[in-house]
Amino acid sequence: MRKAGLIAFLGLLLGLAAWALFALSRDGDYDRSPLGYKGLQLWLQAKGIAVIRSDAHVTRARSEVSLRIQPLPTSQRDATKTQPGDGKTSGRLEPWIYGAKLYERPTLIILPKWRDSVLNDGLAQESGLLPFADLYRDLARIYLRDLHLKRLGPEFEEAQLTLVPNQTEKVALYRAQLFDRSALPSHCTELAGMQSGALLLRCQNSVTIYLLSDPDLLNNHGLALASNAAFAVSMIRNLRGAGETRPIYLDTNGQLLDSEKPTSEGRTYQRSATDLKRFFAYPLSVVWGTVLVIAVICFWRGAYRFGPPLDERSPNIELSKTAAIEATARLLRLSGNDGRMTAQFVQHLLADKAILLFGHGAGNQTGVERMFQRLAHRDQALADALQSAAQALIERGHVMTRSDLHRNLETFRKLIGSTDLGSR
Repeated sequence: MRKAGLIAFLGLLLGLAAWALFALSRDGDYDRSPLGYKGLQLWLQAKGIAVIRSDAHVTRARSEVSLRIQPLPTSQRDATKTQPGDGKTSGRLEPWIYGAKLYERPTLIILPKWRDSVLNDGLAQESGLLPFADLYRDLARIYLRDLHLKRLGPEFEEAQLTLVPNQTEKVALYRAQLFDRSALPSHCTELAGMQSGALLLRCQNSVTIYLLSDPDLLNNHGLALASNAAFAVSMIRNLRGAGETRPIYLDTNGQLLDSEKPTSEGRTYQRSATDLKRFFAYPLSVVWGTVLVIAVICFWRGAYRFGPPLDERSPNIELSKTAAIEATARLLRLSGNDGRMTAQFVQHLLADKAILLFGHGAGNQTGVERMFQRLAHRDQALADALQSAAQALIERGHVMTRSDLHRNLETFRKLIGSTDLGSR
């Protein structure tokens, strides 16, 4: 029963660790998914176009950026979950656009096409397309109620698009989503399109807005098709203006730009309870998971493997090293091993002396004989007496009586103590 409870406890903790590793590290997954825009940022930067990402904790000035790119949310379902001041919902984009944003900088608005279920199912099919009603609701929020959309069949549509004279790029879109040319309002002009409809519009009323009908032209999936990536660079350069060097602002949250450039004293930061989630985002989730696993192992080793802690008054703690040595020596004597133990002691002692004189390679019989030869050059009598006492203990120690063993051992001790072996 105890083992079953321990296994259940370990399983619970390991489950929490797995949740910390995988469930909490998905905030950045959408941006790197086929529907995200991380690839667009990296591609533009590789082509010399600076890109800055929106950050809920950093306030940007209008004068810092040239063109805002604003992808609309992928699902109206997430709109009910958005908290005030939170730039993202479950790792996805802000589900609505502040009307005030349209008056800050020229903005390229990218309409969505696919539901979130496309990422889970891995299939781009009819059921994964967003309803037009949701898209028209988004267009109404940015004061463009008169625009109408249409979609082509389940196949790739290809077209040659030109934004810059003498520069034509081939684009390809699956289930292309286009604006209906017959329903374009008077203040909207088509900049690029396919035979079946308009793809890119410029709408000018009191503000300038660019609208891209199909997100697959700029998202991670679409940039890998045909010459979509080359057209994306050409489009962004054309929309922000010739000679413009200020960075593109890729806006993925609901934060407004500042009317003035922040001072050098620092930027404006806004803190909320949601910031706590950053401590559990990847790669910190890996660290917390590792700490949790180590804590579980330590708990098991301490509480189960070695049992409860010992009482401080236990008599075992009073057992000293000296007492243990004395007990071991007594056992050796009772078993009749005094002579063999003494012989080994003498051999090891002579080998240690030889090592001191000649180095580590001299800890053998040859080194010991060389040591006695060296000692004989100084004092022949002492060398003979020491060698005789040592040889007697080594060869006949196991057959000596206790009194003879003690007498020979005392003689050896006095001789080795009076011997000056010198240095190398």
